[in-house]
Amino acid sequence: MLRIGILGHTFVNWAGGLDFVRTVASSLQASGAPLELHLLLPIDGPWLHARTRLRAWRDGLKSKPVATQPSRAHLDAAIASFGPGITVHGLDIGARALRAKYRELNLDALLPALKPLPLGPDMPWVGYVYDFQHRHLPQLFKPRQIARRERSFVQMLDKARSVIVNAQAVADDIRRFIPQARAEVFALPFCPQPDPDWFDLPAPPLRRLGMDADQPYFIICNQFWQHKDHATAWRALAELQSSHPQVHLVCTGDTSDFRDMNYFPLLMAMAEQLGIAPRLHVLGLVPKREQIAWLRGARALVQPTLSEGGPGGGAAYDAVSLGVQSLLSDIAVNREIVDADVRFFRVGDAGDLAAKMREALDSSAAARLDPAALIALGRERRTACGQVLLRAIDAARHQ
Repeated sequence: MLRIGILGHTFVNWAGGLDFVRTVASSLQASGAPLELHLLLPIDGPWLHARTRLRAWRDGLKSKPVATQPSRAHLDAAIASFGPGITVHGLDIGARALRAKYRELNLDALLPALKPLPLGPDMPWVGYVYDFQHRHLPQLFKPRQIARRERSFVQMLDKARSVIVNAQAVADDIRRFIPQARAEVFALPFCPQPDPDWFDLPAPPLRRLGMDADQPYFIICNQFWQHKDHATAWRALAELQSSHPQVHLVCTGDTSDFRDMNYFPLLMAMAEQLGIAPRLHVLGLVPKREQIAWLRGARALVQPTLSEGGPGGGAAYDAVSLGVQSLLSDIAVNREIVDADVRFFRVGDAGDLAAKMREALDSSAAARLDPAALIALGRERRTACGQVLLRAIDAARHQ
């Protein structure tokens, strides 16, 4: 039986990271292999507390607010969602604490690592490369940020024996941008799977937002980061006003972008100028179950993103898993999704998105698969993903 450590390091700092770690864990569970899984979370220890105090002091010196991250309540809920079969361990930050926990638990491998791990050849690990957004959208980064990301990826692909990525498009980028990479790269398949209890969630509180039960709405479940391109959705909603004045747009996700703290206020000012503010509802970072309740009630998910590390981002994973229609920008990584409920619009084209939204509103809602069928389909997808993860682990242990 393999004893696998699943790293929560850095992933615990944003909601999408927590979802990704949960996908890794559930895929390994679905693989059918005899495994013992241990979730390692850097949530306790003197070095962590010292770093937290230092950051609080530094933040106190800043004139602008800093980006937020999931609260401890969000983290606790995420941990609980991993379900039985995974043992959770809190530990301190740093390689020393990780080495000690590796030996204490007698682990056979660790994954996914966002940075090369200085653990020695007797402690194999699998790396993770998220995306090459800095190559595709360099205008969103400062030169030092581009250099740091590039250096980090080169080091990872040189030092890791195996690396996982969330899409074939990222694997292709590695071959294109870092052809000297020594690591074996494994592209994970698109593997959305719903939690069974998502189908028992109550309907979202429409009246709380001033909406009637018969008023349709679309939803965006993204952080308010520049590359998510909310502005295209704003303009598309404005185009719908004459033909569908009752349609609303609900948005979930953290409203801060560390690269430009003025970005969200500018977006909201744009909404006022377009006249869509009364039909635009920004809920901010909400608990996962609340987000899912809003997603299930939506006419469709809108994903206008300019760049992603995985097909459609985490929002598309959730929508497809639930049988909710998705309207996605037609960037290469999103095109990896093959699903009857997914429609594509030209990236950055508000008119094309508005047309797709209009089609979703004017057509009768397609019957969704029943929960049992969606759960079974998700289990098959996770099994396939688990098999790829096992191959990546095997490569890390035996190369």
